[in-house]
Amino acid sequence: MQKDTSAFPLKTLLCGALTLGLVACATGPKTPWGLPGDQHKITVQRAQERLNIVLAPNMAGLTRIQKRNLSGFAAAYMDHGYGPLTISVPQGADTSAAARRAAMQTRKTLSEAGVDWAIIVQAPYQANGLTNSPLLLTFTRYVASAANCGGQWKNLATHPGNNESDNFGCALAANTAAMIADPYDLVRPARIDPASTSRRQTIMDKYIAGKPTGAERSKDEKGTVSDAVK
Repeated sequence: MQKDTSAFPLKTLLCGALTLGLVACATGPKTPWGLPGDQHKITVQRAQERLNIVLAPNMAGLTRIQKRNLSGFAAAYMDHGYGPLTISVPQGADTSAAARRAAMQTRKTLSEAGVDWAIIVQAPYQANGLTNSPLLLTFTRYVASAANCGGQWKNLATHPGNNESDNFGCALAANTAAMIADPYDLVRPARIDPASTSRRQTIMDKYIAGKPTGAERSKDEKGTVSDAVK
C-alpha cells in the first residue's frame, strides 16, 4: 500500500507560517496604535489678515472698488477677527497727504460696515523716500492646522517594524481643522449665554398640567398638500 505524503508539505507550510507570525509579533510595533488624531494634533496659530489700499499722490478719496474691498475686509474682521483693526498711514512719502484723507474715509467705511469705531486704531509707519506707499490695514485671526502632516506617503507594503504609517490620521486631522468655524474656540471656549429660565418654567408648567409643550402655530404657519399632487 502506497503511503500518502500529500499532508507533509501542508504541515511544513503551516509550521513555517506560524514561525513567521511569531517573529513578526516578537518585533512589536514601534509606536502603539491609537486614535487617528494621536499622531497629528490640531494646533492653533495667530495670523495677520492684511489689506493694502494703493494710493496716488493726487487722489482725492477712495474709489468705489476700494470701498467695496473695505466692506469685505470689515465683514472678515467681524467673522473671525480679534483685537484692534489697525490702519497704518505712511509718513514722509509722496502719498502721505492722500493717505491721511483716505484713512478718514476708511474709518468711516469700516464703521458703516459694522466695525466698532473704538476698535479701529490708526498708527503711522515710516515710508521715507518711497513712492506710491499704500495704506495698510491689518487685524489678527487664528488658524487651525494639523501638526506634522507629511506631504509624501511611504511604501505601505513595507513595515518591518509592524508600526503604523507616519501619515496615519493626517487627512482626518487636516479636514477637521479646516471645518472649525472659529479656531480660537480651541484656545479658549466660547462664552455660553445663560438659559432662558422664564421659557423653561413655562414649558415645565405645561408639562405638569399635562398640556402640549410645543408652541402653537397660527393658520398661516400650517401647510397642507395640494389636491393636485395627492
